[in-house]
Amino acid sequence: MIDLHSLEAEHGVIGAMLMQPHLIDVLSEGLVAADFYWPENEDLYRLILALREDSQPVDVITLSDRKPVLTDDVQTLVYAAEIQQNTPSAANAKSYAKIIRERALARAIVSASGRIADIAHERMPVEDKLAQAQSVILALDGQAADDECQVVGDILRDHIEILQARSDKKGELDGLSTGLSDLDDNLQGLKPGQMITLAGRPAMGKTTLAMNIAEDVALRQKLPVLVVSLEMSKSQLMDRLLSAVGKIPLNKIKDGSAPADHGTALNVAAAKLRDAPLLVTDLPCMTVPRIRSIARRMKHKHGGMGLVVIDYIGLIEGEGNNRTEDVSTMSRQIKLMARELGCPVLILSQLNRGCESRPDKRPVLSDLRDSGAIEQDSDIVLFVYRDEVYHPNGQYKGVAEILVRKNRDGEIGTVFTSFQGALSRFAPLAYSDHQKSSGDGEGW
Repeated sequence: MIDLHSLEAEHGVIGAMLMQPHLIDVLSEGLVAADFYWPENEDLYRLILALREDSQPVDVITLSDRKPVLTDDVQTLVYAAEIQQNTPSAANAKSYAKIIRERALARAIVSASGRIADIAHERMPVEDKLAQAQSVILALDGQAADDECQVVGDILRDHIEILQARSDKKGELDGLSTGLSDLDDNLQGLKPGQMITLAGRPAMGKTTLAMNIAEDVALRQKLPVLVVSLEMSKSQLMDRLLSAVGKIPLNKIKDGSAPADHGTALNVAAAKLRDAPLLVTDLPCMTVPRIRSIARRMKHKHGGMGLVVIDYIGLIEGEGNNRTEDVSTMSRQIKLMARELGCPVLILSQLNRGCESRPDKRPVLSDLRDSGAIEQDSDIVLFVYRDEVYHPNGQYKGVAEILVRKNRDGEIGTVFTSFQGALSRFAPLAYSDHQKSSGDGEGW
């Protein structure tokens, strides 16, 4: 038999939150204050979440300042400091949180058994007793059952407002612009909750296109954008941003001649970027829960989140030994993160070598590396293809194709753009009307 509570697990979770506050969002998922057995622990947990919600630092001093005394006259400063000091590591905190939830459910089962015993002793038909007993057991399946389903009439009432909002736009995009009008026409904007995958073989321009989209959302549409860069450093991304925004050759920025040769353009680009709501992290060893935690904090701090960009999924740390299973789990977590944040999440992905062996090297969905889950979870899958990578002296030098291979809310097709590699930019193609008359978009 097990105890119906674990003081060690409760202290372990609270101690981990005090030692590493970035774990608060991860550990609090699915863990409510009522799951704690000891009142002082429940009170302290509520206090931690309250400070987090207010974007305040969480430590023994701030906790004590917010509420000096906990339940049963327990001194906050002394109690929190003791828990933190006696917590050896935060490594197993997720397991501790699971123990707390399981013990809370066990206590709920004991309580339910008492209610069922009372029902058994009442004078009523046995069918009614069974129905009431079933009701008690089903109530253990979560207290949020009423939020799991909605009557279609309620959904329709809310949806009418969405339809009206679309009508009020009078032809404008129902989502974020990518900065490329032809791509916007195809996708009708990047919408909240969408997971968009942008993939391609090396040197095709995936990061350039992703940063162009992020730049447009932050600078022109003035919405907060979080860029999680696992491949390039912040310095490398800044070089590309200055090149793209200032239309300055990237090699001039890298070799140090830009201030002399393009001083005015560099100053203008720096001025635009200085106050842009563009957030960048290049921290190593990222996991999806950690990215989600950062995104939630930034959303709270900046009053919203327009777009999250992750470059790229193959460099996110997994938790298992099987990479395919890891990527499948991460893909699902990213999709759920997009829905939770209420913004589109753009993830970059590599391709396997399958397309290299085909005469037509334009990628297809099966070329996505590591897992088919990325294809399944994505609302939109875009591939970047540039013929000049394979034929440097061909007639299509400077032309890029954005292949829309999956579009859950629209049509698939091909968008032709100009690739200005020296300026780290994709731009509309002057003769892009060819796209509309080229049939399936697989050639010229």
